Amino acid sequence: MTLELVALGLRDLTTCGGCAAKADSALVHLLRQSALGSTQAGTLIGLETPDDASVLEINETTSLISTVDFFPPVVQDAYSYGFISALNSLSDVFAMGGTARAALLICGFPSDMSEEDMVACVAGARDACAQSGAEIIGGHTVRVAEAVFGMSVIGYVHPDQIWRKTGMRDGDLLMISKPLGTGVLLATKRHHDELAAVEFMKLSNLPARDALATIQEGVHAVTDVTGFGLAGHLAEMLSADEFSIDLRLPAKSKIARAVENIESGVRTSADIRNRDAFADRVVGLTGASEEAIIFDPQTNGGLLASVAKQHQGFLEANGFIAIGEISKGKSQIIYNHG
Repeated sequence: MTLELVALGLRDLTTCGGCAAKADSALVHLLRQSALGSTQAGTLIGLETPDDASVLEINETTSLISTVDFFPPVVQDAYSYGFISALNSLSDVFAMGGTARAALLICGFPSDMSEEDMVACVAGARDACAQSGAEIIGGHTVRVAEAVFGMSVIGYVHPDQIWRKTGMRDGDLLMISKPLGTGVLLATKRHHDELAAVEFMKLSNLPARDALATIQEGVHAVTDVTGFGLAGHLAEMLSADEFSIDLRLPAKSKIARAVENIESGVRTSADIRNRDAFADRVVGLTGASEEAIIFDPQTNGGLLASVAKQHQGFLEANGFIAIGEISKGKSQIIYNHG
């Protein structure tokens, strides 16, 4: 008898990868509540009003942004894993309107991960940081059962130019900087689907941040789309406001290969979790397969912004896609099929 030995890839070392591994929103809320109690003067954004990152006051012209993000392997290639993970961490700074300055690596490597892959992972993060103008200044490494990798990032923003998740205005346009669907692409574990997802996950959100910064006064609310899917992050944007979102997803807002996967029944492990958490905020669901796109977890997904309508043309010229309109309402997402 001859045994064929098959080399394990990074994704074989974990049960759930990327932002799909994110804890559900109920647990995140519980843990956040458990950590409350030590607020100090100078904390502009902390646990009481959670956002994509925390912000601390430094002086009249500068505030410090701080965030942390890490996850299990999302792709088989170690360099791409490090690159994507780093961009995902940096994205929280960009979603706040900030400039990334420095990062600390979070390296959780199992004993069955090769040293070559560990080095490649860190090299990917180094190059992603260099592309974004940030410097890796340290980190911490531990042995774990399943690989995790990411960064803690610090950045700067003017205190008058901080973007929040909430703050949408009546008549705003909802725009996103990347199409949706990386979750279902990764769920198949097929090489060609993974390559299609990587194409979008390796796109930095820095150019999207720069485009929004150009129209600073017209930007009213911003977040990035990750593990909770579009529906979950829209629900967060609605959490403090009496608005409704008229959601319409044109073909270009969805990765074509991802749509094919959805129509064939492919779903991620986070699909049910996201539906359980956020479906009650969505009006118009019929059970059609196409609805899976709004619950699909994204890894380093695009920036999602509520902006003044007159800036649509400029933002579309810079890669954004219009996917909805904001109006006074019952704090709900109105999903329009087609």
